[in-house]
Amino acid sequence: MQKTLFEIVNEVQDEATFIAFLSALSIDRQAHGDEWQQDSIDSFLEAAVDWGRESVEGLTHYEKPDNPWKRCAQIMYMGKIYE
Repeated sequence: MQKTLFEIVNEVQDEATFIAFLSALSIDRQAHGDEWQQDSIDSFLEAAVDWGRESVEGLTHYEKPDNPWKRCAQIMYMGKIYE
């Protein structure tokens, strides 16, 4: 069974798994672009930045990871869905 993008982002631990996540993110965009909140790279990056700033100290249902690779992957993932 193929892993979801959410599962992949939560498995990021190092450079290799971060790059694998970026590949999965790209494939997800190509295959499921209609599920993305953002329709341009500009809006995607803006959403990622906004969520990253809002979650610096963590959020009610989000505990910021200590691993910087995982944190970066989570910020990129949220660029897909954050409004």
